[in-house]
Formats: sequence, structure tokens, C-alpha cells
Amino acid sequence: YVTEKVLAAVYKALNDHHVYLEGTLLKPNMVTAGHSCSKKYTPQEVAMATVTALLRTVPAAVPGICFLSGGQSEEEASVNLNAINLCPLPKPWKLTFSYGRALQ
Repeated sequence: YVTEKVLAAVYKALNDHHVYLEGTLLKPNMVTAGHSCSKKYTPQEVAMATVTALLRTVPAAVPGICFLSGGQSEEEASVNLNAINLCPLPKPWKLTFSYGRALQ
């Protein structure tokens, strides 16, 4: 829910300023549980929530999405990215990662 609200506001602002989306990349978080949430979600659940949020908010004109690790461990971020790539939902963007801290 939070990710969708933020991304919707970002793309509204970009549209308001006539930004050429085909020349942009998005570096979002994955949709994971907050620190105060006691439930542990599977990589498949993270993938479905993440791709659903992106499909609802990110125009297909955006050529690529570079996921941030967002405080996840190297392994968790990699497993979640793999699950996102395997997710059966359509993904009209190229997907990659930007995991500076997670890989250190």
C-alpha cells in the first residue's frame, strides 16, 4: 500500500512536469514487511506484492527497474529478486538490481 501510494505520486509528478519516461529508470524498494511486522513473507509473496504494486503504478514506457536491497541481506535480496523474475505476472520493464550495501 505504501509503495503504491509513493510510486503513484512519483509518476503523477513526472507526468505533470512532462518527463520523458523512456529516458528514465526506477530504483524502487521491494514490497517487504515493515520492521514492526512479525509475519515473515515468502519470496513468492514478496514477488507478487512487488510486481502487483509496479503494474498498478509504473508505466510500461519506463524501460527498466533497478531494485534496491532496502536493508535486506545479500541472500534475501537475491532470492527475492529471483522470485520477482519468476513471478507469472507480466513485467513490461527490464529488471535488474542495485545492491551496493547488501553485497559488501
